[in-house]
Amino acid sequence: MMKEYINEKIIEIENALKLMFNKRHGSIRDEFNEILYYPISAGGKRIRPILTILSCQLFDDDYKNAIIPSIALELIHTYSLIHDDLPAMDNDSMRRGLPTTHIKYGEANAILAGDGLLTQAFEILSTADVDNDILRKLLFELSYAAGTDGMVYGQYIDLYYEKKPMDFEMLKLLHSKKTAALIRCACRMGAIISKANEKDLASITEYGECIGLTFQIQDDILDYIADEKELGKTVGKDAKNDKLTYVKQFGLDGAKEQASIVTEKAILAIKKIETKNTDKINILIELAKYIIERGN
Repeated sequence: MMKEYINEKIIEIENALKLMFNKRHGSIRDEFNEILYYPISAGGKRIRPILTILSCQLFDDDYKNAIIPSIALELIHTYSLIHDDLPAMDNDSMRRGLPTTHIKYGEANAILAGDGLLTQAFEILSTADVDNDILRKLLFELSYAAGTDGMVYGQYIDLYYEKKPMDFEMLKLLHSKKTAALIRCACRMGAIISKANEKDLASITEYGECIGLTFQIQDDILDYIADEKELGKTVGKDAKNDKLTYVKQFGLDGAKEQASIVTEKAILAIKKIETKNTDKINILIELAKYIIERGN
């Protein structure tokens, strides 16, 4: 059920992204659009936009007004990857099996592409077909998750502790900001669009926080065990840089156990929601399990 659902929604997401960037202007703008679209067209699991749509469908069968917010979120995620790969950050040369944007187009163009996608995300979100009160809440959720109390703060923590010892509490804070913030945001945005009540919003928020953490724990595990070609990016960097990770803290088996514990918390949270759309609950449960089983 999950695979069929995700494949169907990915087609809609990809079509919306293509429509956004494949407009032809017959000018230098076409070249810029090519740079903007390059890291997006490289693919990806599209977990964040899918979560936005799924969370909306928990409470409302009509999810069409969640498409634009979900695309805005994916633009934010892609911008973060472009900047994360830069020489001044993680200095990665490969992403999703392809040369990173700064390797392909140069560092200055990569910075501009990231800046462009970040800004365009809010331009796109402002056109969402929702009432003004919902739109205001969505703008807050996305800016909070992406900004100086969310993902950007997480990136700062990551850089700050590159050559300093980090304790486990700070590692959990890092993951909650750098990785989990946008995943939590995806779940909340979908629920807000469909006007979920406060109790259900709290449950979907807890689910998002938990799977955001398991997503990062699995990334820690894959950096330790995965094949670089299969993963589509450089592996072994955490150990090489002596970074604190769940694998370093708990060992490989311990990290897997931690991921399973947090996944169970996510499943318990989502089961608290009472909805007629129980098939979507089941998909969210399958998705939580998939996150700790994925190989890339």
